[in-house]
Amino acid sequence: MSEYLYFPGCNIPYRENQYELSARAVAERLGIVLKDANFICCGLNTEPIDEFASLLFSARNIAVAEEQELPLVALCNGCYKTLRVADRKLKKDEALRARVNEKLAEIGREYRGSTEVYHFLDVVSSVITEEHIVRRVELRVAPFTGCHSTRPSEYVDFGAEEKLMRLIRLAGAKVVRYTDMDKCCGAPLLALGEELGVSIARQRLLSMKARRAEAAVTMCPFCQVSLDTLQVKAEQEFGEEYGIPSMYITQLIGIALGLKPEEVGLGENKTKPERLIAGAVK
Repeated sequence: MSEYLYFPGCNIPYRENQYELSARAVAERLGIVLKDANFICCGLNTEPIDEFASLLFSARNIAVAEEQELPLVALCNGCYKTLRVADRKLKKDEALRARVNEKLAEIGREYRGSTEVYHFLDVVSSVITEEHIVRRVELRVAPFTGCHSTRPSEYVDFGAEEKLMRLIRLAGAKVVRYTDMDKCCGAPLLALGEELGVSIARQRLLSMKARRAEAAVTMCPFCQVSLDTLQVKAEQEFGEEYGIPSMYITQLIGIALGLKPEEVGLGENKTKPERLIAGAVK
């Protein structure tokens, strides 16, 4: 049984509860223990304004995991990227580590570099086998990895695309490749203008539809907002119908593990994949 300190981030608890619900249910089925602690923001949104301040946010959170002698695991790509990059930089740069610890000492904490930061997909991929699967979900699925699970590659790349596709196939679904599947979902641009974010999400959905994808699968709350919430808006604004329900990989794999739709929060998705899943489960 593997134990991890779970980092929820800011977005998931308040906007994408189904991701955490399904992740915890999957973790329990696979014998992965997710423990809770008091965290603050990872620092992602602070980084463009003050990189050192962002580093302090991450270092403080990692220090909490070190105090409990547990590895840290994140569901959100942005949180994973921010924490992972900070951890790698601080482990390599002694002078930077000293600067950070000088500030952390003011709140009674210290970054020691004694733990690791993981994405939940990486943890699941290392544990799950065909023996865990009790049902097949026979769908044509378009995977969407998201930017921050692979870039900057020298710090964060754990083979997310390959592992995401393996889990989709393990669940019994067929992986559908499509144009620009490695490009941005559009969510980061919503702060500049909703029209731009919706337009980019639409392009991804049109590419998926052109390849006859029946569903999309994400591993990041921001990507899910684009392909799920913004899909509804794009259909209204452009007078189009994409018909591609979007769900988290934890929801798809959870169904394959034998969990009920309500146990993985399918009812909370905006594009309502319940009927599609019901017809595809064998």
